[in-house]
Amino acid sequence: MLWEKVKEIEEKVNNIQRERESLEEELKKLPAGHVDIKKVGRNTYYYLRYWDEGKLKSRYLGKNAEEIKKQIDYSMDLRKRISLLREEEKRLQKVLERIKNAIYL
Repeated sequence: MLWEKVKEIEEKVNNIQRERESLEEELKKLPAGHVDIKKVGRNTYYYLRYWDEGKLKSRYLGKNAEEIKKQIDYSMDLRKRISLLREEEKRLQKVLERIKNAIYL
């Protein structure tokens, strides 16, 4: 009974690790940073702002940046999901460590 639960927890940890790694790979393909909107007169200009080698950089995106905005919003969602997965993974690792310590006392 106990070993079945331990195996189940280990399997959950492995699944979380695989999902996290998959999301991290997907995140690498998306742009980093945020969209900055500047208005000059009646015109609106969109810039991608990001950090590169310790410096804040800007790249002009054009007058319509909907696709990049969607990608950045998606990357933010991925970052949140990865953070939650890391927390869950740490929690389950602690549970496994406690079980291991209790068994080998």
